Amino acid sequence: MAHKALKAFETFLGNLDLRDYEKKYRPIKTVEQDLPKELNPLPDLYKHYWKPDEPTPSFPKYEDFFAQWWDQRLKALDTFIRKYFWGCSYQFVRLGLEARLYRTAVSIWTQFHFGYRWVASCRSPLEATPELDLKGIDALINLSNNLRIGLQIKKETYRSEARGENRFLKGQKAHALLEVPYTLQSEQALIQKTENARSRAELYNLWAKVAKHLEHLPNGFVIFKESYVQSVERFLQEHGSTLSGRISWERVAKEVLS
Repeated sequence: MAHKALKAFETFLGNLDLRDYEKKYRPIKTVEQDLPKELNPLPDLYKHYWKPDEPTPSFPKYEDFFAQWWDQRLKALDTFIRKYFWGCSYQFVRLGLEARLYRTAVSIWTQFHFGYRWVASCRSPLEATPELDLKGIDALINLSNNLRIGLQIKKETYRSEARGENRFLKGQKAHALLEVPYTLQSEQALIQKTENARSRAELYNLWAKVAKHLEHLPNGFVIFKESYVQSVERFLQEHGSTLSGRISWERVAKEVLS
C-alpha cells in the first residue's frame, strides 16, 4: 500500500507544469502579510495531499485545490481583504494569494514526498500532521524506547541563520530535531561549483553530498531517493539515544549522507 501511495504521489508531482507555474506566479508577490489562522492552508494541504495509508490515492490539480480553498473561506477572506487591501479588486487579491499558496504548496509537497518515501522504505513509524507542522515539525519519527525525533525538511540556503530552541522541543521535550536538507541543484553542478569556487568550496561540497541522494523528475521536481531516508533511519537507530537539541543540516550532510 505504501509503495502504491508513493508512486501515485510521484506521478502527481511529475505531471506538474513547473515551467508554466513559474512563469505565472514568480513575478507575483502582492500578498506577503501574515495570514490569520482562518486562512492557513496547511490543514487543506494535508487533507488533499497527505494520504500514505490509502491504496489508490488521488490528488487534485493545484488550481482545483486553490479554488476549493478560496470558496470555503469567503467570510475570512472578506475580513482579510478589508484590512489589508481596501480598494483593491478581489481578483487582484485572489491572484496574489494563488501565487503565495503555490509557493507554500511546493514546499509542502517536497516534505510530503520525504514522508511518502519514508513510509514506503523504512520501518520506524512516521507521524505528520498540520498540528505538528505549525510547531515547526514536518515529521515525527517514533523509535524504540519511546524516543521521538522531529524532522524539519530544509531547502538549500547560503544565508546565515539564527538557530534558537525549537518550540516543539521546548514545549514537548522531544529528544531532538533533525534538519533534513535538500537542494534544487544537481550533484554534478555542485561538484563543478566546488572545483571552481574561491570561497564556499566546503559548503558546496556538503550540498553535493546531499544532492547525491536526490533525483529530478523529468519536469524538474526534486524528490528523495530511498538511500536518503534509509540513511537517516539508520543514523537515528544507531545514535538516537545520544541526540539532543537541534541537529544541523551540515552535520547530517557530513555524518548521515555518505
